[in-house]
Amino acid sequence: MEKLNLIKGAIILSEMSIEEVFQAFASDVSIEFLQELVQLQKAKLATGMQTAVSTMSNVEQKKQVSAKESEKQFELLTANSGKIKVGMFYYNEDKTFSKELIASKQVSGVVAYVDEIHKRGFKEPGLIVTLREKRLPWSSGTLFVEMPNSLNGKENTCLIMKASRAHGKKAEAAEYCANYAYDGIKAGEAFFPSKIELEKVRASMKNNVETINFSLAKVKGAQLTKDIYWASSEFDEYTAWQQSFSDDYCDRKNSYACVRPMMSF
Repeated sequence: MEKLNLIKGAIILSEMSIEEVFQAFASDVSIEFLQELVQLQKAKLATGMQTAVSTMSNVEQKKQVSAKESEKQFELLTANSGKIKVGMFYYNEDKTFSKELIASKQVSGVVAYVDEIHKRGFKEPGLIVTLREKRLPWSSGTLFVEMPNSLNGKENTCLIMKASRAHGKKAEAAEYCANYAYDGIKAGEAFFPSKIELEKVRASMKNNVETINFSLAKVKGAQLTKDIYWASSEFDEYTAWQQSFSDDYCDRKNSYACVRPMMSF
C-alpha cells in the first residue's frame, strides 16, 4: 500500500507520464527511489510557487508606484483649493479640476473665469464654459419676464423657464441651457449666463483666450469665437442683451445668436 501511494504521488508531482511510472514500477524500482522522486518534485513545486508569489508581489508594488506617480502628475483639485486657474479641465462627476487632461475621466467643461480679488470678504464664483453651444433665438415668442439686471444666470434661467410655462411662450435659449445634459452634466445643473457673467468671461479672455480655446480643442469642444452670444439678461420687453467678446449689443429676442451654457463653482 505504501508503494502504491508513492507511485500515485510520483504520477501527480513528477513530469513523468503514467506509462513511464508504471514501466519504472514494472522494473521493480526501489521504494527509496520513489520517495526521493516525490520529495524532489515537492521541493520543485514549492520553489516555483514562491517565485510566482514573489513575481506577483513585485508587479503589485510596481502598479502601486505607478498609480502614485499618476496621481502626483495629474493632481485633482476642488473648488475650495484656491488653485483653480483659467483653462483647467472640469469633471462634473466628482466636481474636480485638473491642469492636465486625464483621459480616463469625462471632461464636462473648461474654466473660463476665476475671481482673483476678494470683495466684501468673499470670493465671487468662478465660471465654467460647457463644451457645446447652439444658435437659437432668445425667445421666438418674444417672452417678457421683466427681470432685474442684477440677477445671475441661475436666477435668470429659473425665472425665464417659469414665465415660459406660465405664458405658453417659447424661451429656446434658456430651455437649451436648463435642459443641457451632455458630457457628464445633468439637466438643471447648467444655466443661461447673465450679461454680467458674459462680461467676466470676456474680460478673462483678453488674456486667456488662447488658453481657454487650447483646452477646448483638446477635448473637441466648441471654441469661444468672435461670434455674438445671447445673455439671459433682458434689455426691455422686446430685446435682450447680446455680447461678442469685444462689445455689447441688444437685439430682438426672436433673432438668432449663439447660446453657451455655463456652470459656476
